[in-house]
Amino acid sequence: MAQKLGLTTVQEVQNQRLLELKGIRQEIKNINDKVLGTKPKSLDEYIHKMKEHRVNVIPTINKSNQLQGFRMEYKGANLKASQVDRCMSGNRLIAQISQNRSFTVLKEVPQSLQLLNKTVQLSSNLTTKIAKDILKGAIKIVRDTGIGMGY
Repeated sequence: MAQKLGLTTVQEVQNQRLLELKGIRQEIKNINDKVLGTKPKSLDEYIHKMKEHRVNVIPTINKSNQLQGFRMEYKGANLKASQVDRCMSGNRLIAQISQNRSFTVLKEVPQSLQLLNKTVQLSSNLTTKIAKDILKGAIKIVRDTGIGMGY
């Protein structure tokens, strides 16, 4: 209907904006990769290191004090972390940083964490996604090493 009337849909506007921000999204992704390469042991350390590279990481916390995810502010752009790159979604960042702390594969899903000097709960949606990432990692380890595969 929008096409017949010569109107632009919200989806088209959003897609156009993401296309325009492709360069900035890539810059943020490169900075993220560099920071994660230093193996930060906490979200606070990750946020601080990103800020050193002029990327402001803004935790999204709901009224129930639950962490929902992150936004990235850089060169005037303000994007959800998952809009920058899917590997930067809250669940993936938390899982990866949690593993840096223990230097082992994360075995259980954290229910809360320290963020900016206060304890925040993780939303049920976020903990479910983290659990899925942990299971995918465990399955990959089993598949790659052939554990229990009868080889």
